[in-house]
This record gives sequence, C-alpha cells and structure tokens, in this order.
Amino acid sequence: MAAKKLSPVTLADLVKRVPKDQMKQFEKFRDKTIEYHRRVSKYPDKLPRIDWEYYRNNVRKDYAKMIVEFQCEYEELARTFSARHEINDFAKYYEELDKMTEQVKKEIAAFVKSSNERIKQYESEMKRLQNLTPYNEMTMEQFVVDREDLAEFIPRQGSPLFWPHTPEEQRVGPANPDYDKKHHQEEKSASPETNNTDVIVS
Repeated sequence: MAAKKLSPVTLADLVKRVPKDQMKQFEKFRDKTIEYHRRVSKYPDKLPRIDWEYYRNNVRKDYAKMIVEFQCEYEELARTFSARHEINDFAKYYEELDKMTEQVKKEIAAFVKSSNERIKQYESEMKRLQNLTPYNEMTMEQFVVDREDLAEFIPRQGSPLFWPHTPEEQRVGPANPDYDKKHHQEEKSASPETNNTDVIVS
C-alpha cells in the first residue's frame, strides 16, 4: 500500500468540523498546536551550514577521519529532515482510521435499525391509543379491557366498582373459577358464626 500524502489543514477549517460537545477538547488541541508552532518557529528552516573544509584543515590529523564521519552523518540528517514526509510511511495510521470508520458505521447502522423498530412500536401504540374511546366516555369495564397496562392501578378497596358489585368482579383480569371458589371459602371461614345452642339451667 503506497503511503498517502498528508494535506495541511488549518485550525480555521478544522473548527468547522468539530461538534459543539467536543469544543473543549478542540481548544486544548488548538493551544498545544499553537505552542508547538511557536517553539518550532524559533529554529531556522535549514540546518546551519558548516565549513567542513575549514575544520579538516585546522584539526589534528588523527581527528580528520572523525570530521569526515561527522560530515556524512550531518548531511544525512539534513536530507532526512527535508524529506521526512516522503520517507515516513503513514499507511498504518490510515489503516487504523479505516477500521475505526467501519466500526462506527456498523454502530450507526445498528442504532438506526433499533431506532426505526422503536419508532414503529411507538407509532403502533399511538395509533392504538388514538382509536380508544375517550377516557371521559369510558365505563370502568371498558378501561380495564382497553388499558390492561394501567388497570392494576384501579383501587379495589371501598365501594364496589363493577356490576354486579361482587368481590369477584372487582378483580382485574380474566375470570378464574378456582380463585373465586377459594375466595368464597376464605370469606366464609373469616365470618363469625352464630351459636343457637340452648343452655339448660338446672
């Protein structure tokens, strides 16, 4: 994969792409960038020129080889610095960015799909509620049938609510003969029994 060339981006162009909730992070990045440029601008664009001939002629002969080696390294440093963008391969950064982009796209697609499903559920619920009889026109029996999700909050103590005003009819939910039979037995055992036995006094 060929190395991609970096195109310069100004802070003015970059700030236009920053979301409002990430502006603080951008401001920190901007301050560091400005500080970096300030420190770098103190140095010359090119490495200082050295008169190698002067050094070779004015050092001891046993140091002449060291001057030649240092000149080669210095010139290599100058070439490396001037061609650093062409020499360095930034492909790995773009590969990582591409992977992150694909992952974000998958997350966005999943979020959109789940959101659309929720929207369909909400629209269906809205349609169902709109087709209900207005609450001020409902009987309590209609409310229990149409709004099972809220019927459990109806108070079941005190005065009867549903005709024929028996305890079984005040329960929310479908009829259950076994429950009704048990409920009657509990009421019967709880009620005080009268004792009509005559007492003989001798």
